Amino acid sequence: MATTLSFIAHPDDDLLFMNPDIACDVWDGNDVWVVYLTAGDIPQRPGAAYGGIQYTEMRLDGARAAYARTAGVANEWSYEQITFGGHPVSTNRLVGTKVRIVYTYVHAAAGPEDNFGDLWRLLTVPGFRAQPIDGRPSYTCDEFTGMLRGLIDATAPDLIRTSSSVGHREGDHVDHTAGAILVADADTDDARRTLVRRFEYDGYKVLGFPENVHGFLRDRKTAIWDAYWPHDPELNAWSWRGALSRRYQPDGRVFHPGVPWIPPGDFASSVA
Repeated sequence: MATTLSFIAHPDDDLLFMNPDIACDVWDGNDVWVVYLTAGDIPQRPGAAYGGIQYTEMRLDGARAAYARTAGVANEWSYEQITFGGHPVSTNRLVGTKVRIVYTYVHAAAGPEDNFGDLWRLLTVPGFRAQPIDGRPSYTCDEFTGMLRGLIDATAPDLIRTSSSVGHREGDHVDHTAGAILVADADTDDARRTLVRRFEYDGYKVLGFPENVHGFLRDRKTAIWDAYWPHDPELNAWSWRGALSRRYQPDGRVFHPGVPWIPPGDFASSVA
């Protein structure tokens, strides 16, 4: 059996852009770790009945329901706080399975109220500290990548998944790109050589690509999504349907151990 470690910017990116790959890991009986790099939060908008950590928890309820549907078991989870790289983080394990979810609760970029988010600030604002919205200790950039590196060391994965670290060049979400860069930094040695095999995945741009997920896998991916979206009041039954029949990896964005990792030098300028 293998161990896979998937780093996701927001609760739902895994279901839309990495599935059915993660689902196949679950069905194969692998040790499956899913890490949400942000809280996926939005502000409490005027007149809205939700926002902030309340909205985050709604989305995480959806993620837990989705993985229970994936595994075909009851939606029952055990809680554990685990320390990685000196930082305590919240984790859940799906009872009776090898599926575990990790939550950082770091602020997400949330549209016009904040187009950048804390992952971007960790990479681009000297001295910035990201304060998780659940009250756990804050992170500098080095501390955040240290936590990620500690998580990688503790789980010893055979494969790491992230969003595209060059997605900013094609209109992808800033959190997708920033999260991928931070994970890549954690998955390299002092000479910037890759430590663990790492796959990158395309985000929003897949909606313009030909369908490439069909039949059984598309049906299962759809059923998993249908377990998630009712928990997210920003979505409805028609949201993101186009992504359910698509899953793409950008050309050349597979990094094997020993392969150099060079961060995209245009990230901050292209976003700003």
